[in-house]
Amino acid sequence: MNNEKMGQFISELRKSHQMTQKELAAKLDVSDKAVSKWERGQSYPDISLLSPLSAILGITATELLNGERAGQEAVNVETSVVNALEYVGKTAKSKIKLAQSILAAVLSILILLGIFVVSIVNVAVSGTFTWSLIPISACIFAWLVCFPAIKFGVKGIACSLIALSLFIVPFLYVLDHVINRLTTNNAPIFPMGVTIAPISIAFFWIAFILLKKCRARKLTILAILALLASPVTFFINFMIAGALGQPWFDVWTVLNVSAPIMVAIILFIIDFVVQRRGG
Repeated sequence: MNNEKMGQFISELRKSHQMTQKELAAKLDVSDKAVSKWERGQSYPDISLLSPLSAILGITATELLNGERAGQEAVNVETSVVNALEYVGKTAKSKIKLAQSILAAVLSILILLGIFVVSIVNVAVSGTFTWSLIPISACIFAWLVCFPAIKFGVKGIACSLIALSLFIVPFLYVLDHVINRLTTNNAPIFPMGVTIAPISIAFFWIAFILLKKCRARKLTILAILALLASPVTFFINFMIAGALGQPWFDVWTVLNVSAPIMVAIILFIIDFVVQRRGG
């Protein structure tokens, strides 16, 4: 397979269909830089993209791989190639789904085991459920949030965020109730939590939507999110310090606020270098 020949072929067909690199990239859900690299022979499409790319360009997968039009005698070969590609795609997806199912099952078993162990220990020591309600509620909350993303991958992230949005307040209430019943400090966990939680959840939703909608320039999106994390972190530190009666500005505040900014700068630099090399 000749990368340069295939790239030139893709470029010619794209132009004959009056498509820009960006338009072709959008149809394939990749970046326009990826298309540019294909056409310059610096890389080649992923095997999962061969069939949809061929269909968009109006050629066969065999012609795409060969970088030229084929005669009528290549029809049978093309059928075999398409079937092989479909088989490879289905096999890869089935392996991923199996791995996700196994991880989800392992998570569920570990969560149940943890709940069982802390319950037995607590009842054996105290004769009732006291402190064990904290790890039990934490385990249940963690399972509700993590299970969808592990089981269903990217498609399950939205469900995980919904679970986080719905169950964070009940979890904070249980945490506040149990801790304040066991201690005399009367820590303002619930009031502080319900103030901070909406900001944090909103940030996670914004990150999810941006990464889902903006397929190209992922490093730029991550850098922007890192910049947004800085004021969010400052607000959370400010609320916690106020609730606990501590100084809101100290060295830890500076570190927590500046760390996301440093990460953003690094990501912007990396993205700039990648784009320069790709261009």
